[in-house]
Amino acid sequence: MTIRVGTRKSRLAMAQAKQVVHLLREKTDREIELVTLETLGDKENWKSIEDIEGEGVFTRELDEALINNAIDLAIHSCKDVPTDMREEITLSSYIKRGSPHDVLVGGHLDELDSGAIVGTGSPRRQAEIKKLRPDLKLKPIRGNIDTRVDKALEGELDAVMLAEAGLQRLGLEDKISYRFPIPETLPAPAQGALCITSRKGDEEMIKFSQTIDHPPTRYAVVAERAAMNEFGMGCTIPVGAYGEVDGELNFKLEHIEMDKRVELSGNPEKAEEIGRKAARKILK
Repeated sequence: MTIRVGTRKSRLAMAQAKQVVHLLREKTDREIELVTLETLGDKENWKSIEDIEGEGVFTRELDEALINNAIDLAIHSCKDVPTDMREEITLSSYIKRGSPHDVLVGGHLDELDSGAIVGTGSPRRQAEIKKLRPDLKLKPIRGNIDTRVDKALEGELDAVMLAEAGLQRLGLEDKISYRFPIPETLPAPAQGALCITSRKGDEEMIKFSQTIDHPPTRYAVVAERAAMNEFGMGCTIPVGAYGEVDGELNFKLEHIEMDKRVELSGNPEKAEEIGRKAARKILK
């Protein structure tokens, strides 16, 4: 029987899905079919994320397809998956993380003229630019990566701020003009990581997806998502988080506007506890 794997329709989502399906095909003799769906976040890409009603603007349609047995698995950019997931869905596998860095296309951060316009729709990235270069101007933008890159390369904006992993997956890494260093600048929680969601209780598909699970990525992302869940405000608050496993799980969390940063280390098996503890320290 064919295994149906759902993904968004965008060029980046398709590139990411094909990467994951390639890994899955190495683990089974069964046929795997890619099923594409258009999400609300794709349809209403002229709006800011904050203006689109509800959580999971890039995952709702894929969740519905899973619940209604139209697909068997769904592939996501992990940072798009709400921390408060629907009870029928489980996050069953974390793919080895790509680059977690933010980057600029169009100009080097230190060389942009005062008053230069930087495009980004992310509240976290906007806060980061304000902190590092308060003399720059910000313009909220959304849309697919190619569109945003073109805005910088064609001079509509002086630079755009994006995730490096997305550019790499589309073969656009040669357009990068500046990479924000970690840990000086912390990325969005789960940035650079891909994941698979399954129907809760579908043990066959859960076990199958786990054949390509990457534990160091799992521990890091679980801590990062747990911290965001403790804040309780999704991707609309300016928070950076980054976990890395080197024997221990080393976890860093920053609320940029509050100018508060916490660093904790501990047993990777306690990743969720570490993430929540870090967030509580900032909230105090």
